[in-house]
Amino acid sequence: MMNIMYQRKGVSSNTQAGKDFEEFVNSFFASNNIFLEKQKRIEIGLNSKKEHAFDFGNDSILIECKTHTWTETGNPPSAKLKNWSEAMFLFYLTPSKYKKIFVVDMDYNQKKCKTLLEYFIEHYYYLIPSDVILIDLYTKCENYEVYKYDEKSKIHIKTQKEELWKFIK
Repeated sequence: MMNIMYQRKGVSSNTQAGKDFEEFVNSFFASNNIFLEKQKRIEIGLNSKKEHAFDFGNDSILIECKTHTWTETGNPPSAKLKNWSEAMFLFYLTPSKYKKIFVVDMDYNQKKCKTLLEYFIEHYYYLIPSDVILIDLYTKCENYEVYKYDEKSKIHIKTQKEELWKFIK
């Protein structure tokens, strides 16, 4: 296999890695009786509206999925984190009737002792809307961590997993 610059190791393509993760996320919610449609389209905007397709959704839930990794040298992928920030802005623009969930494929950095989502929360907390639930989804062992906005500390913090299902219901 040819070494392609910016190609994640161990996957046939970054696009395929994203599609595989989206399928995993859809199965994760379906196994908990939450059924979603792919590419849920709704109108969003500030002064005028334009249709945007979220990765998944239904009449009450919108989900964006991201599967990015730390760089080979252990640094955060700054260009990819801009995509995460854009997702937060899109959530900010959505009508309040939707429950918003941001699901990330967990990637742990041993040098920094944190996941990429934890890094994002720590450094970009001011861009994350308070009504968004964040999920670090461990695809290898089918486990997950949930982060919910804490009014007292004004940041998303790790919470009980049950909070996700309470939030959705």
